[in-house]
Amino acid sequence: MTKDRLGIATTHFEYDAFGRRIRKLNGSYASTDFLWDGMRLVQETYHDRQGEEALTYLYESNSYVPLARIDHGKAAANDADVRDAVYYFHNDVSGLPEELTDAGGELVWQARYKVWGNAVQEEWIARAPQRPTAVWGEVQAAASAPAHAPRPQNLRFQGQYLDRETGLHYNTFRFYDPDIGRFINPDPIGLLGGTNLYRYAPNPIQWIDPWGWAYQGVDFSGSPNLFPATEGQRNIVEITMQGSRSRDFVQAFKEANISKADATGYTWHHLNDFNPETGRTTMQLVETHAHIDTFPHAGSADQFAKHFGVAYDSAEAVRVAQEQGWLKGRSPKRGC
Repeated sequence: MTKDRLGIATTHFEYDAFGRRIRKLNGSYASTDFLWDGMRLVQETYHDRQGEEALTYLYESNSYVPLARIDHGKAAANDADVRDAVYYFHNDVSGLPEELTDAGGELVWQARYKVWGNAVQEEWIARAPQRPTAVWGEVQAAASAPAHAPRPQNLRFQGQYLDRETGLHYNTFRFYDPDIGRFINPDPIGLLGGTNLYRYAPNPIQWIDPWGWAYQGVDFSGSPNLFPATEGQRNIVEITMQGSRSRDFVQAFKEANISKADATGYTWHHLNDFNPETGRTTMQLVETHAHIDTFPHAGSADQFAKHFGVAYDSAEAVRVAQEQGWLKGRSPKRGC
């Protein structure tokens, strides 16, 4: 963070060609480098007057839910020995970190949040060798040698990183303000993401938005709302996306071996698993009222639209499917 002659502080960010932040500069002597695995932050390296320190993050498989953090070459919060310190995340149902424990299972960090992710209290707990019981709001130092003070725990909602200089959460393609539960930047895909350009999600418990693009989709697997398929029928199928819901439904009914007439009161739901290389997605036949109850939600139709920059159910979207070699049935003319 640099300050001009008026005392105004400025932090500089640097990004790569994919829009991922790769460096944060705070003045002439402090910086943080960020390393990515795809779209997940896997390491940050601090550079300051105290030297260099790297933190590595481990996540659940195919997820943004953090599992562990490794502080390289530093003492653990409860140990004065210098070595790699491993901390384990304990998260709420949405993947928001609430506690960290060390390799011995001792609590070393804890936080409390408001509903939209703003921390109202957080602290590192340094225990004495006899490991007394910690008191909330009190940091207990070891009586022998002072424990190393770990770097801040900055992971928040899935895909978010707290910038303590601003109080905002870096959310890959946008910045999120936890005080108001909204993004401060409009949706980069405009109205294709919905009419509210600054909305985070319907609620932060059931939905996530790791990239700042769209909230998590809905999966009806195992739900009693699925169509009661009989022998030879399937209520969950895979199709190649056609660019319009009506075309997708035709393909889904064929794959399911179910007639539309037999599925009155049911509709096909697009799972949010669109593969842009193959065009494949999963469809689930569910009760219409249950499907409506989950609105608004994101699915593969939204993912298709965002990937190709077209509105789903439009003639342009059907033409995209045709150009990709995915289209089945008649070619589009003026409509879908």
